[in-house]
Amino acid sequence: LNKKLIDKKTLNYQEKKQVQDLLERQKKLQNEVEEMKLQNQKTNMKEAQYSEVDESIAEKQRQLEKLFEEIMSDEMKQLFEELQRMMENLDKDKLNEVMDKMKFSAEDMEKALDRNLELFKQLEFDKKLTETIDKLKQLSEEENKLAEKTDEADKKDQEKLSQEQDKINQAYDELKKDLKELNEINKKFEEPNNFKIPEQKKEDIQKDLDDSKDNLKDSQMKKAAKSQKDASKKMEEMSDMLFEMQQEMEEESLGEDIESLRAILENLVRISFDQEELMGKLSTISRNDPQYTNILDQQKNIKDNLVMVEDSLYALSKRQSMIESFVNREISAINDNVDQAMVALNNRVIPTAMGKQQFAMTSVNNLALMLAESMKKMEQNMSMKSSGKSGKSCPMPGQGKPSAKSMRQMQEKLNQQMEAMKKSMQEGKGEKGKKGQSGPGSMSEQLARMAAQQGALRKQLQEYRDQLQKEGSLNQKGINKALEDMERSETELVNKILNQETMRRQEEILTRLLESEKADMQREQEERRESNQGRDLPKPDPASFFNKMGESSRETEFLRTIPPSLRPYYKSKVNEYFLTIPSSN
Repeated sequence: LNKKLIDKKTLNYQEKKQVQDLLERQKKLQNEVEEMKLQNQKTNMKEAQYSEVDESIAEKQRQLEKLFEEIMSDEMKQLFEELQRMMENLDKDKLNEVMDKMKFSAEDMEKALDRNLELFKQLEFDKKLTETIDKLKQLSEEENKLAEKTDEADKKDQEKLSQEQDKINQAYDELKKDLKELNEINKKFEEPNNFKIPEQKKEDIQKDLDDSKDNLKDSQMKKAAKSQKDASKKMEEMSDMLFEMQQEMEEESLGEDIESLRAILENLVRISFDQEELMGKLSTISRNDPQYTNILDQQKNIKDNLVMVEDSLYALSKRQSMIESFVNREISAINDNVDQAMVALNNRVIPTAMGKQQFAMTSVNNLALMLAESMKKMEQNMSMKSSGKSGKSCPMPGQGKPSAKSMRQMQEKLNQQMEAMKKSMQEGKGEKGKKGQSGPGSMSEQLARMAAQQGALRKQLQEYRDQLQKEGSLNQKGINKALEDMERSETELVNKILNQETMRRQEEILTRLLESEKADMQREQEERRESNQGRDLPKPDPASFFNKMGESSRETEFLRTIPPSLRPYYKSKVNEYFLTIPSSN
């Protein structure tokens, strides 16, 4: 239809009908969204009214409600209204423009609806599993109470006790149906949960319940009471098994999703640097240069990589409600700009191509920021789950009191890298991406990595200071000054400032760390004198620290190179993420 709008000045009746059909299709889609939204709200209200909802389930419900609210964006509604107005007074050019926008909005809307439906099904599965666990726990308690009654009862109570046992047996039959239904629901997921019914335990419970019924029928009260107690105990065990399975499924799924998101972020980092490098090449090349076709090939490779990112991100968003809804819309904006850049490159209109490339790169940085925030939430959620399971926070790699010696060694290494980079910048080599002592990559990439390393060291020094304060042995005012200087250096590295003043400050930081190392040694000597048995403080290995930190810093380091067009709020959020994430991984 878009092609016909380009080729013809006016549309005939059949073509107008096609536009009208498109509007009807979108209205139908909108109605489906509203219907699903209402269904979700009604279910939530009903559950809140008649039962106490688990907090984790309630949070997922709130997230899903928010996603449903965001499906039908204001922009989409405006496009509908605009298209309807144009049907009466046809303006071919405007109609073509609106329909082109509408195509992307409609695709986003359909994707969002599919995503929400998958999340809705997962939420229903989670709720049903939680309800089943609670029912089983309740049945266990009822069976245990019945066992106590039976143990003290006479034969004359046999009929009444048998009736109570029958009710419990019937309830257990219903519970087995619930388990079967859960299994069927799970099989229908695009990526099923690792859910398995404990068949042996289920059959053992059934046998004990049947024995209880038969013994009561034969008025063998003691035997019946024993079978009832056995059934009660096994029900409780099965309830615990299902609960542990539920927790493991959630933790396993969340852990896998965090790793998937980390990989997506890494790919976005690479795409951002590739696009930046390509823009640099394009700015120095003529449209008639024989190498121009290489530019086209490289832009196509970037586009192909973005398609893989989009597919991975969409699959992840169907499992994780913590991925914001506008993330999928942002990737559509990236693809749109890259497509337009490809068209401009094919037509050899270099200024237009560079403009679209810049828009695409800005959108990539926006997307990375959104995903970084989502990953932060997911990691916090993972930490809370671990804390709830163990009763205390799960220790992260690198936790514990860092030693002043290891920090001094890492700071010394970082200072050497910065000095090498400063010389490279003075010689005009940094922007050309030549290799220096600080490793391969562009100047932006190397400065970003240095900022990440300084941020990680600052975090370690803060922990070191806090630990000394708890021990009551902090008497070095220099630590606070070192922390201030570290933060100032991070800010300068973010803004690509690396001068003699920066290096002077770095030397002062190193001097203060040397003082802390000396104080550490003195404290250790005093402890050895006071104790019959000395002990060594654990000292993290600098090389392994940077290797571990490198994996997480790669997905965040480029966020420091955000284009000037990004709003200050987002830039500050990037800085906050950049400075905190590397040291927590």
